[in-house]
Amino acid sequence: MAPLLYALGAPLIGALLYPVLHDQPKLTRVFDRSMYIVVPLIVLIQVFGHQIAHDGWKPISIMTLMGAMALGLLLPISIEHISRDIAKKTEILSIIAGLLGLFLHTLLEGASLNTDQPITTLPIAIHRIAVGLMIWWILHPRYGTVIAMAGIAGLLLATATGFFLSGIFANEFVGSSFFQAFVAGSLLHVIFHESHHGSPHSHNKSENNDSHSHHGHSH
Repeated sequence: MAPLLYALGAPLIGALLYPVLHDQPKLTRVFDRSMYIVVPLIVLIQVFGHQIAHDGWKPISIMTLMGAMALGLLLPISIEHISRDIAKKTEILSIIAGLLGLFLHTLLEGASLNTDQPITTLPIAIHRIAVGLMIWWILHPRYGTVIAMAGIAGLLLATATGFFLSGIFANEFVGSSFFQAFVAGSLLHVIFHESHHGSPHSHNKSENNDSHSHHGHSH
């Protein structure tokens, strides 16, 4: 039960870290830029780390996952180029797809916590602090506190569901890994798009809204 408590508490710490780090003007730019590196790393570790641990370094499996991730990354870009008007909707769909993949991963991670094998809780806690911070960093500037809290709540619910229904989910990883890679690509699209076309992150709410309207016109 202790690993579950660690896994549930860590994302909350991550969410609480966001305002602490982001309310320091000098740290904000460094923090945002570092997240452009940290978030893709988290995504890559989640997709490839578990697959490698489960299936080993099989070139076919790795290449297939990379292909699925590339498809998830490039498909939204293709849609945006076809129609500039739906670029914003594409971003929303990419975020939803990315979060669904994240919750699926969390479901399986929760199941892995409820096994007979000894679990090292510290790496799980550190990893999930970063995941909680990532969810808040993506959702809060775009959609506000309520949606960001709903994202964290979804993460906790998926973790607990996986833990208590571990018998059902424990052996379902292989089939879902390709789906996870695809939606991970969707999430990476959001991060890369933001790093190139401007960030919705801002201290000032009205400034944030202005940047949104500006981005809307630029698309």
